[in-house]
Amino acid sequence: MKTQDAIKIIQYVVDETRPRWKLFDEAWKDVDYNFIWRGYEQGGFAAQNFVKVLNNQGIGSISKIGCILDHYDGDKKYKRDFAGSISSPFYQKMIAGQYGSEGQKFAESIIQFKGNPGGWFWNKLWQMLVCCNHLKNNYEGSYSYYLKAKYAGYKKVQNVTESDFLSLSPEEWEIFKRVKCPWDELYGIGVNVFDFIVGDIVDANFVKDSYKLDSANIHFLKITGIANLLTNLTREDAIRFLKGLNLPYTLREMNKAFYTYCSVTEAEHFGFCRELEKCKLCGINNICEHNFI
Repeated sequence: MKTQDAIKIIQYVVDETRPRWKLFDEAWKDVDYNFIWRGYEQGGFAAQNFVKVLNNQGIGSISKIGCILDHYDGDKKYKRDFAGSISSPFYQKMIAGQYGSEGQKFAESIIQFKGNPGGWFWNKLWQMLVCCNHLKNNYEGSYSYYLKAKYAGYKKVQNVTESDFLSLSPEEWEIFKRVKCPWDELYGIGVNVFDFIVGDIVDANFVKDSYKLDSANIHFLKITGIANLLTNLTREDAIRFLKGLNLPYTLREMNKAFYTYCSVTEAEHFGFCRELEKCKLCGINNICEHNFI
């Protein structure tokens, strides 16, 4: 794989998928709601669909989910034998009403949800409950309040206005993250997911350089052969390489394009890097390395 071939592949994929990934755009006013599903949209959980069920139950907010563990004073670390299934002690007590009406509705949402109930699912649910409880009790049940409070602490000021926060440059945002590691206080949220939560907010100037090295992006880079041009297949090296190409796209636009082009979730629309037969229809298969094995 030559760098010029990588450039051609990326240009094609970004432009080809643009009509689709533009639909992912979000507004800052919705960040609290988006925190719940984007924060835990990991490992095939399909958290976005779960949050829709929570909404139908009337508890699809940080504050509503967060109040459930107000009735719990035990260890906040996930224990599979305690909270690893709907028949576990934790959820049985929840069904019985020990965790309030919101807890009962949360348990009912789990029963109604048609997602994958594997071990990862139960771990993510627990992390969601703990994190929302923390935000409710310490940050007014608001992720936007949390972000502004963390940035104000970093700047050593009492508060920061919303307009000032949203106008931060990508460079200032990266320094803030590097110094404060603001995801450390959020159970189950790492740097990859932290960026993903705000990555599509069109009001926020600072998200232009956000990049989530998820499984779809890794798959795309490996299949095409672009990964061979990186020193290591890490988030830092991927960012360094992509920025070094000086293409007329933001990092976030490339990030979304790679995801859209070959993620399992978007296979109905694209999926060219998932099936050999579909690969033959791809417009850049003459320069891609097709590393399916």
